Amino acid sequence: MSDTSSINISTEVKDQLNRLKVHPRETYSDVIGRLISHAHEQQPPARIPLIYVRIHGEIRELTSPIDLFLELEDGSCILYNHDYRLLAVAPDLREGLAAITAEFEENWKDFVERDESELTAGALQLRRKFLSLFDGESQRIREKISSS
Repeated sequence: MSDTSSINISTEVKDQLNRLKVHPRETYSDVIGRLISHAHEQQPPARIPLIYVRIHGEIRELTSPIDLFLELEDGSCILYNHDYRLLAVAPDLREGLAAITAEFEENWKDFVERDESELTAGALQLRRKFLSLFDGESQRIREKISSS
């Protein structure tokens, strides 16, 4: 048998737990464990705003933050944003944010700095999304590409 502990709960909570039992002989420990498991399954991912990114070593502020979704699963921190094709899995939040920033920069290189003629329609749409994150960035990129 596993270790046990005594806890104090109000009569009202005990009555509520009794009503949640699947069968009369189910233990309170089983009921609470089921509730905890269900609560973890039902939790929506947390949101963290990404405000700054690094592009070619330069830290840049976004005109509007990107919502990163955070999920904790099996001791790993999962950060993602499907709209910008960002995904990072790391052991903690600090490393996850560093990885997502690196992922942002790679996507920037793949979709923004590449010649438009090499991009598919979907990639061009993503390129426009990236460019909209910075004031005046479209003009700056055009000038950079034409000077190359």
